Amino acid sequence: MLEIKGLKVSFRTYSGEVQAVRGVDLELEEGGILAIVGESGCGKSVTAQSILKLHDPGIASYKDGEILLDGKDLLKFSEKEIQKIRGKEISMIFQDPMTSLNPTMTVGNQIIEVLREHERDEKGHKISKKAARERAVELLKMVRIPNAERRINEYPHEFSGGQRQRVMIAIAMACAPRILIADEPTTALDVTVQAQILELMKEMQRERGTSIIIISHDMGAVASIAKNVAVMYGGLVVESGTAEDIFYRHEHPYTKGLLDSVPKAGQRKDRELDSIEGTPPDLIKPPVGCPFADRCKYAMQICRDHLPEETVLSDDHKCRCWLLDSECPHKRLSLRKYDDSDGEE
Repeated sequence: MLEIKGLKVSFRTYSGEVQAVRGVDLELEEGGILAIVGESGCGKSVTAQSILKLHDPGIASYKDGEILLDGKDLLKFSEKEIQKIRGKEISMIFQDPMTSLNPTMTVGNQIIEVLREHERDEKGHKISKKAARERAVELLKMVRIPNAERRINEYPHEFSGGQRQRVMIAIAMACAPRILIADEPTTALDVTVQAQILELMKEMQRERGTSIIIISHDMGAVASIAKNVAVMYGGLVVESGTAEDIFYRHEHPYTKGLLDSVPKAGQRKDRELDSIEGTPPDLIKPPVGCPFADRCKYAMQICRDHLPEETVLSDDHKCRCWLLDSECPHKRLSLRKYDDSDGEE
Protein backbone atom coordinates (compact mmCIF):
# COMPACT_ATOMS: atom_id res chain seq x y z
CA MET A 1 0.00 0.00 0.00
CA LEU A 2 2.97 2.31 0.60
CA GLU A 3 6.17 2.16 -1.41
CA ILE A 4 9.25 4.38 -1.16
CA LYS A 5 11.51 4.32 -4.22
CA GLY A 6 14.97 5.87 -4.40
CA LEU A 7 14.18 8.61 -1.89
CA LYS A 8 16.87 11.28 -1.50
CA VAL A 9 16.43 14.15 0.98
CA SER A 10 18.95 16.91 1.70
CA PHE A 11 19.05 19.85 4.11
CA ARG A 12 20.77 23.18 3.54
CA THR A 13 22.96 24.24 6.50
CA TYR A 14 25.64 26.86 7.12
CA SER A 15 28.26 24.11 6.86
CA GLY A 16 26.96 22.74 3.57
CA GLU A 17 24.30 20.40 2.22
CA VAL A 18 23.55 17.43 4.48
CA GLN A 19 22.57 14.39 2.39
CA ALA A 20 20.40 12.87 5.13
CA VAL A 21 18.70 10.24 2.96
CA ARG A 22 20.64 8.95 -0.05
CA GLY A 23 18.42 6.52 -1.93
CA VAL A 24 16.02 4.63 0.31
CA ASP A 25 13.71 1.87 -0.91
CA LEU A 26 11.01 0.56 1.46
CA GLU A 27 7.65 -1.18 1.24
CA LEU A 28 4.77 -1.37 3.72
CA GLU A 29 2.12 -4.01 3.14
CA GLU A 30 -1.54 -3.69 4.06
CA GLY A 31 -1.95 -4.45 7.77
CA GLY A 32 1.80 -4.96 8.23
CA ILE A 33 4.24 -3.61 10.80
CA LEU A 34 7.56 -2.29 9.46
CA ALA A 35 10.35 -1.25 11.82
CA ILE A 36 13.15 1.08 10.73
CA VAL A 37 16.16 0.77 13.03
CA GLY A 38 19.61 2.32 13.31
CA GLU A 39 21.70 4.82 15.26
CA SER A 40 20.74 8.46 15.71
CA GLY A 41 21.45 10.40 12.52
CA CYS A 42 21.09 7.44 10.16
CA GLY A 43 18.02 8.91 8.40
CA LYS A 44 15.17 7.00 10.07
CA SER A 45 13.06 9.98 11.16
CA VAL A 46 13.84 11.98 8.01
CA THR A 47 12.51 9.10 5.91
CA ALA A 48 9.36 8.78 8.02
CA GLN A 49 8.62 12.51 8.09
CA SER A 50 9.10 12.69 4.33
CA ILE A 51 6.04 10.48 3.89
CA LEU A 52 3.89 13.36 5.18
CA LYS A 53 6.15 16.11 3.75
CA LEU A 54 6.76 17.52 7.22
CA HIS A 55 10.16 19.03 6.48
CA ASP A 56 10.60 22.79 6.31
CA PRO A 57 10.68 23.62 2.58
CA GLY A 58 13.02 26.51 3.40
CA ILE A 59 15.86 24.15 4.27
CA ALA A 60 14.82 20.71 3.01
CA SER A 61 14.63 19.47 -0.55
CA TYR A 62 13.51 16.17 -2.04
CA LYS A 63 16.28 15.48 -4.53
CA ASP A 64 14.90 12.31 -6.06
CA GLY A 65 12.55 9.40 -5.57
CA GLU A 66 8.88 8.64 -5.08
CA ILE A 67 6.63 7.93 -2.10
CA LEU A 68 3.66 6.03 -3.50
CA LEU A 69 0.40 5.61 -1.59
CA ASP A 70 -1.93 3.41 -3.66
CA GLY A 71 0.24 4.32 -6.66
CA LYS A 72 0.02 8.11 -6.16
CA ASP A 73 3.26 10.00 -5.50
CA LEU A 74 2.83 12.00 -2.27
CA LEU A 75 5.90 14.11 -3.06
CA LYS A 76 3.98 15.67 -5.96
CA PHE A 77 1.02 16.63 -3.75
CA SER A 78 0.44 20.31 -3.01
CA GLU A 79 0.29 21.46 0.62
CA LYS A 80 -3.51 21.55 0.42
CA GLU A 81 -3.63 18.00 -0.96
CA ILE A 82 -1.20 16.58 1.61
CA GLN A 83 -3.21 18.21 4.44
CA LYS A 84 -6.10 15.89 3.52
CA ILE A 85 -3.76 12.90 3.92
CA ARG A 86 -2.28 13.97 7.28
CA GLY A 87 -4.33 12.59 10.14
CA LYS A 88 -6.94 11.02 7.86
CA GLU A 89 -4.98 8.49 5.77
CA ILE A 90 -1.62 8.64 7.60
CA SER A 91 -1.03 9.71 11.20
CA MET A 92 2.20 10.14 13.15
CA ILE A 93 3.17 9.77 16.80
CA PHE A 94 6.20 11.91 17.57
CA GLN A 95 9.11 11.07 19.84
CA ASP A 96 8.41 13.49 22.70
CA PRO A 97 4.71 13.80 23.58
CA MET A 98 5.32 16.76 25.91
CA THR A 99 6.61 18.93 23.07
CA SER A 100 4.14 17.48 20.54
CA LEU A 101 1.05 18.28 22.59
CA ASN A 102 -0.10 21.90 22.94
CA PRO A 103 0.41 22.84 26.62
CA THR A 104 -2.25 25.58 26.45
CA MET A 105 -5.09 23.29 25.29
CA THR A 106 -6.86 20.49 27.12
CA VAL A 107 -6.18 17.04 25.68
CA GLY A 108 -9.88 16.79 24.83
CA ASN A 109 -9.80 19.92 22.67
CA GLN A 110 -6.71 18.62 20.88
CA ILE A 111 -8.52 15.41 19.93
CA ILE A 112 -11.69 17.33 19.04
CA GLU A 113 -9.68 19.63 16.74
CA VAL A 114 -8.47 16.66 14.69
CA LEU A 115 -11.92 15.10 14.50
CA ARG A 116 -13.62 18.32 13.34
CA GLU A 117 -10.92 18.90 10.73
CA HIS A 118 -11.39 15.54 9.00
CA GLU A 119 -14.67 13.90 10.04
CA ARG A 120 -18.01 14.70 8.36
CA ASP A 121 -21.64 13.87 9.17
CA GLU A 122 -24.24 12.38 6.80
CA LYS A 123 -24.77 15.79 5.15
CA GLY A 124 -21.08 16.34 4.53
CA HIS A 125 -20.71 18.96 7.24
CA LYS A 126 -18.13 19.01 10.03
CA ILE A 127 -19.28 16.89 12.94
CA SER A 128 -20.67 18.85 15.90
CA LYS A 129 -18.57 19.69 18.93
CA LYS A 130 -20.80 17.46 21.03
CA ALA A 131 -20.31 14.46 18.73
CA ALA A 132 -16.57 15.12 18.55
CA ARG A 133 -16.37 15.33 22.36
CA GLU A 134 -18.19 12.01 22.76
CA ARG A 135 -15.83 10.43 20.28
CA ALA A 136 -12.84 11.94 22.11
CA VAL A 137 -13.97 10.30 25.36
CA GLU A 138 -14.27 6.96 23.53
CA LEU A 139 -10.73 7.37 22.17
CA LEU A 140 -9.28 8.09 25.63
CA LYS A 141 -11.04 4.98 26.93
CA MET A 142 -9.67 3.00 24.00
CA VAL A 143 -6.10 3.90 24.96
CA ARG A 144 -6.93 3.06 28.60
CA ILE A 145 -6.86 6.50 30.18
CA PRO A 146 -8.81 6.07 33.46
CA ASN A 147 -11.70 8.42 34.25
CA ALA A 148 -11.77 9.60 30.63
CA GLU A 149 -14.92 11.74 31.11
CA ARG A 150 -13.09 13.86 33.69
CA ARG A 151 -9.56 13.77 32.31
CA ILE A 152 -10.65 15.02 28.90
CA ASN A 153 -10.71 18.48 30.52
CA GLU A 154 -7.14 18.28 31.82
CA TYR A 155 -3.94 19.69 30.30
CA PRO A 156 -0.88 17.69 29.13
CA HIS A 157 1.22 18.57 32.20
CA GLU A 158 -1.39 16.80 34.37
CA PHE A 159 -0.62 13.46 32.68
CA SER A 160 2.35 11.14 33.23
CA GLY A 161 4.79 10.43 30.38
CA GLY A 162 3.11 7.14 29.52
CA GLN A 163 -0.34 8.71 29.62
CA ARG A 164 0.78 11.55 27.34
CA GLN A 165 2.01 8.97 24.87
CA ARG A 166 -1.42 7.27 25.06
CA VAL A 167 -3.07 10.65 24.35
CA MET A 168 -0.81 10.99 21.29
CA ILE A 169 -1.97 7.57 20.11
CA ALA A 170 -5.60 8.60 20.66
CA ILE A 171 -5.06 11.74 18.54
CA ALA A 172 -3.27 9.71 15.85
CA MET A 173 -6.05 7.09 15.74
CA ALA A 174 -8.92 9.63 15.91
CA CYS A 175 -9.80 9.38 12.22
CA ALA A 176 -8.96 5.67 11.87
CA PRO A 177 -5.95 6.21 9.57
CA ARG A 178 -4.76 3.43 7.34
CA ILE A 179 -1.12 4.02 8.30
CA LEU A 180 0.33 4.93 11.70
CA ILE A 181 3.93 6.17 11.89
CA ALA A 182 5.44 5.95 15.39
CA ASP A 183 8.76 7.76 15.85
CA GLU A 184 10.53 6.36 18.94
CA PRO A 185 7.18 5.87 20.74
CA THR A 186 8.75 4.33 23.87
CA THR A 187 11.72 6.67 24.41
CA ALA A 188 12.08 7.94 28.01
CA LEU A 189 9.37 5.57 29.29
CA ASP A 190 10.06 2.91 31.89
CA VAL A 191 10.12 -0.72 30.77
CA THR A 192 6.64 -1.58 32.04
CA VAL A 193 5.04 1.41 30.28
CA GLN A 194 7.03 0.64 27.11
CA ALA A 195 5.47 -2.83 27.01
CA GLN A 196 1.99 -1.37 27.52
CA ILE A 197 2.44 1.15 24.68
CA LEU A 198 3.72 -1.52 22.29
CA GLU A 199 0.87 -3.86 23.21
CA LEU A 200 -1.60 -1.03 22.60
CA MET A 201 -0.15 -0.45 19.14
CA LYS A 202 -0.36 -4.16 18.31
CA GLU A 203 -3.97 -4.14 19.47
CA MET A 204 -4.73 -1.24 17.10
CA GLN A 205 -3.16 -3.20 14.27
CA ARG A 206 -5.10 -6.39 15.05
CA GLU A 207 -8.50 -4.80 15.62
CA ARG A 208 -8.45 -2.05 12.99
CA GLY A 209 -6.04 -3.46 10.40
CA THR A 210 -3.86 -0.36 10.72
CA SER A 211 -0.48 -0.60 9.00
CA ILE A 212 2.34 0.62 11.24
CA ILE A 213 5.82 2.03 10.66
CA ILE A 214 7.81 2.14 13.89
CA ILE A 215 11.09 4.07 14.10
CA SER A 216 13.39 2.83 16.85
CA HIS A 217 16.90 2.07 18.03
CA ASP A 218 15.50 -0.32 20.65
CA MET A 219 15.97 -3.79 19.19
CA GLY A 220 13.91 -5.32 22.01
CA ALA A 221 10.91 -3.19 21.11
CA VAL A 222 11.36 -4.08 17.45
CA ALA A 223 11.52 -7.80 18.20
CA SER A 224 8.23 -7.63 20.09
CA ILE A 225 6.18 -5.85 17.43
CA ALA A 226 7.63 -5.85 13.90
CA LYS A 227 6.96 -8.24 11.06
CA ASN A 228 9.49 -6.64 8.73
CA VAL A 229 12.65 -4.69 9.59
CA ALA A 230 14.82 -2.24 7.65
CA VAL A 231 18.28 -1.40 9.04
CA MET A 232 19.51 2.08 8.10
CA TYR A 233 23.00 3.51 8.25
CA GLY A 234 24.47 6.63 6.67
CA GLY A 235 21.23 7.54 4.89
CA LEU A 236 20.87 4.09 3.27
CA VAL A 237 19.02 0.87 3.97
CA VAL A 238 21.91 -1.60 4.44
CA GLU A 239 19.76 -4.65 5.21
CA SER A 240 16.05 -5.45 5.15
CA GLY A 241 13.90 -8.51 5.62
CA THR A 242 11.47 -10.21 7.94
CA ALA A 243 12.12 -9.91 11.68
CA GLU A 244 13.36 -13.51 11.60
CA ASP A 245 15.81 -12.65 8.80
CA ILE A 246 17.25 -9.68 10.68
CA PHE A 247 17.48 -11.32 14.10
CA TYR A 248 18.52 -14.83 13.10
CA ARG A 249 19.86 -14.70 9.52
CA HIS A 250 21.45 -11.24 9.36
CA GLU A 251 24.38 -10.79 6.99
CA HIS A 252 25.47 -7.14 7.32
CA PRO A 253 28.23 -6.34 9.85
CA TYR A 254 26.30 -3.28 11.07
CA THR A 255 23.19 -5.36 11.80
CA LYS A 256 25.40 -7.78 13.70
CA GLY A 257 26.91 -4.90 15.67
CA LEU A 258 23.48 -3.58 16.64
CA LEU A 259 22.35 -6.99 17.87
CA ASP A 260 25.61 -7.71 19.70
CA SER A 261 25.29 -4.43 21.62
CA VAL A 262 21.99 -5.51 23.21
CA PRO A 263 22.41 -6.90 26.75
CA LYS A 264 21.68 -10.63 26.89
CA ALA A 265 19.52 -12.38 29.46
CA GLY A 266 21.73 -13.98 32.08
CA GLN A 267 24.79 -11.96 31.04
CA ARG A 268 27.38 -11.64 33.81
CA LYS A 269 27.55 -8.23 35.47
CA ASP A 270 31.34 -8.03 35.13
CA ARG A 271 31.23 -8.48 31.34
CA GLU A 272 31.40 -5.27 29.32
CA LEU A 273 28.74 -4.65 26.72
CA ASP A 274 29.82 -4.93 23.10
CA SER A 275 29.90 -1.67 21.15
CA ILE A 276 30.53 -0.48 17.61
CA GLU A 277 33.73 1.55 17.65
CA GLY A 278 34.01 4.79 15.71
CA THR A 279 31.43 7.37 14.68
CA PRO A 280 28.82 7.62 11.88
CA PRO A 281 29.93 9.24 8.61
CA ASP A 282 29.72 12.96 7.86
CA LEU A 283 26.76 13.26 5.50
CA ILE A 284 27.87 16.68 4.26
CA LYS A 285 30.66 14.73 2.55
CA PRO A 286 29.36 11.15 2.56
CA PRO A 287 31.79 8.34 1.72
CA VAL A 288 31.87 7.10 -1.86
CA GLY A 289 31.89 3.48 -0.73
CA CYS A 290 30.04 1.62 1.99
CA PRO A 291 29.20 4.14 4.74
CA PHE A 292 30.07 1.55 7.40
CA ALA A 293 33.53 0.68 6.00
CA ASP A 294 35.54 2.77 8.49
CA ARG A 295 33.92 1.01 11.45
CA CYS A 296 33.79 -2.50 9.98
CA LYS A 297 36.39 -5.08 11.00
CA TYR A 298 35.61 -7.07 7.84
CA ALA A 299 36.20 -4.13 5.44
CA MET A 300 38.15 -4.63 2.21
CA GLN A 301 39.53 -1.90 -0.05
CA ILE A 302 36.59 -2.22 -2.44
CA CYS A 303 34.27 -1.35 0.48
CA ARG A 304 35.91 2.10 0.71
CA ASP A 305 36.04 2.67 -3.04
CA HIS A 306 32.61 1.56 -4.24
CA LEU A 307 29.10 1.44 -2.78
CA PRO A 308 27.86 -2.19 -2.87
CA GLU A 309 24.69 -3.09 -4.72
CA GLU A 310 21.89 -4.89 -2.92
CA THR A 311 22.21 -8.67 -2.81
CA VAL A 312 18.86 -10.48 -2.84
CA LEU A 313 19.07 -13.34 -0.35
CA SER A 314 15.38 -14.34 -0.49
CA ASP A 315 12.03 -12.86 -1.50
CA ASP A 316 12.10 -10.56 1.54
CA HIS A 317 15.75 -10.49 2.62
CA LYS A 318 18.16 -8.01 0.99
CA CYS A 319 21.60 -6.85 2.08
CA ARG A 320 24.00 -4.20 0.79
CA CYS A 321 27.48 -5.66 1.52
CA TRP A 322 30.53 -6.59 -0.57
CA LEU A 323 31.02 -9.77 1.50
CA LEU A 324 27.99 -11.18 -0.31
CA ASP A 325 29.20 -10.34 -3.83
CA SER A 326 29.68 -13.38 -6.07
CA GLU A 327 33.29 -12.32 -6.77
CA CYS A 328 34.21 -11.85 -3.11
CA PRO A 329 37.09 -14.19 -2.10
CA HIS A 330 34.84 -15.44 0.71
CA LYS A 331 31.87 -16.01 -1.63
CA ARG A 332 28.57 -15.35 0.16
CA LEU A 333 30.37 -15.45 3.47
CA SER A 334 28.12 -15.78 6.51
CA LEU A 335 29.08 -13.55 9.41
CA ARG A 336 28.20 -16.34 11.80
CA LYS A 337 31.01 -18.39 10.25
CA TYR A 338 33.33 -15.41 10.24
CA ASP A 339 32.99 -14.26 13.85
CA ASP A 340 36.30 -15.71 15.03
CA SER A 341 38.29 -14.03 12.25
CA ASP A 342 39.62 -10.50 12.25
CA GLY A 343 38.70 -10.04 8.59
CA GLU A 344 40.97 -8.97 5.75
CA GLU A 345 41.99 -5.50 4.60
